[in-house]
Amino acid sequence: MLRNIVTRNGASVRALHSLRTQTIPHSIPKPTEQIPDASTFLNVIGRNCSEFADAYENQWDNLFKWDSRVMKEKGIPTQQRKYILFQLEKFRDKQEIVAIDKGKKSFFGGERTRKEKKAKWLAEQRQNEK
Repeated sequence: MLRNIVTRNGASVRALHSLRTQTIPHSIPKPTEQIPDASTFLNVIGRNCSEFADAYENQWDNLFKWDSRVMKEKGIPTQQRKYILFQLEKFRDKQEIVAIDKGKKSFFGGERTRKEKKAKWLAEQRQNEK
């Protein structure tokens, strides 16, 4: 957050404070009947997150207290960390927890090169037909 600070000569200076110190600590929700522990939560959200259940030691508090830095130290890859934290926020907001599959990569690539790759592929198809 930015805050104005007045110096001795009256000029105001903006100071950037760490968001970490100003955020309200999240509460730890209680386990539900469908999700009684950390390993079940990781299994329900999918994307092979259940393989990291040992890192959490099946502790419900660890699941909600650890931030991305701690998860990185435990050896959890970046995409998995982001996905787990996303699902934890949904659980805190009492939203339904469902596994979200990874998106399928396009056959022709990204939007910048799609036309070019599709044209080359069609040209190859025409060559193969001859």
